Amino acid sequence: MIKAVLIDDEMDSIETLSWKIENYCPDVTILATFNNPIDGLEYLKNNEIDLLFLDIEMPKLNGFDVLQEIENVDFDIIFTTAYDDFGIQAIKFSALDYLLKPVQVGELQAAVEKHKKKASENESSVKQEQIDFLFKNIKLGQEGKPGFIALATRESIEFAQPDEIIACASDSNYTMVHFADGRKKLISRTLKEFDLMLADYEFFRPHHSFLVNLNHVREYVRTDGGYLVMTNKMKIPVSKSKREEFLNLLS
Repeated sequence: MIKAVLIDDEMDSIETLSWKIENYCPDVTILATFNNPIDGLEYLKNNEIDLLFLDIEMPKLNGFDVLQEIENVDFDIIFTTAYDDFGIQAIKFSALDYLLKPVQVGELQAAVEKHKKKASENESSVKQEQIDFLFKNIKLGQEGKPGFIALATRESIEFAQPDEIIACASDSNYTMVHFADGRKKLISRTLKEFDLMLADYEFFRPHHSFLVNLNHVREYVRTDGGYLVMTNKMKIPVSKSKREEFLNLLS
């Protein structure tokens, strides 16, 4: 069973999320809930858990403050928030999960399944690195600088800037990332997740199986159904449904 803790300053949110977890996530056992982040922090320092559902906006200590007080984060975190702007980009870039309130059952189940998948693939070693990386990206965002994306595999976690990525190609529940220096890396995140992570940058999805960096597009060929030629000479198809949208980007 997955041992979980909920920290949220709003009791209504705790009760609602607890009910959804108990009724729709049978693999999750809630060990404790806290509406005071200071009490929650004390519990985390003295107990072993697998998964933390953590609100971001709280008085006294916000969710990020709580994590900074923990010496070594050895559990997974799913942030919960009513806002889609406060730190969300940094969270996405750090390969961490979040749920927008009101939490939808399907999104909750998907987040729990991702935790189970990571646990089965022994990715636990990257947790503290991801938290450190989160704070780095928050600081960069406050300074108006571009962030770095955390690309986690079973063996390591790489930090890359969006401009270093030429294209992302779907590979079932994984994504093959093609870098400007010629490297390729298979990441255990879906293409949809990359699409969401890179939504604020100049990336475009010309086909359901591909996401491209528009700064690395060198040519659009109209023949053979239409395709893009990238700076690394990759040929990326443009689907009929995306052709007009792509051409409008050029106008």
